[in-house]
Amino acid sequence: MPWIHAQQKILRKITQGTDLNSSDTAYRTVLEVRADISSTRYEYKKEIGFIVRIGENSSIKIPLTMLETCYGALSLHGNYDGKFFRNHYPLQAKDHPCHVHTVGQVFVVAGLAKRTGNSYRQ
Repeated sequence: MPWIHAQQKILRKITQGTDLNSSDTAYRTVLEVRADISSTRYEYKKEIGFIVRIGENSSIKIPLTMLETCYGALSLHGNYDGKFFRNHYPLQAKDHPCHVHTVGQVFVVAGLAKRTGNSYRQ
């Protein structure tokens, strides 16, 4: 499926309050959708994306460009995992390793992937 169609599914399925948890996580809910994602640390410049709670008092930003990059691995190789994420987003992975799971769960909830162990497959 081309990214534009995957993006449409994501934006349709992932709404404020969407639960992105799996059986072994808690707190992962979408706080904002189509948020203005800016971060000098990660070089996000007014991108559109999601803000997701990852802890009682913490959250991460997931821009659509990050989802597009990670979806590229899923659509091209049929697999998205932590190794891919760390190669493309080492700083985010170091700061909050839960980025890997959160991005994967966006794909699961949108109906684009299934979780198999520590990776996500089409």
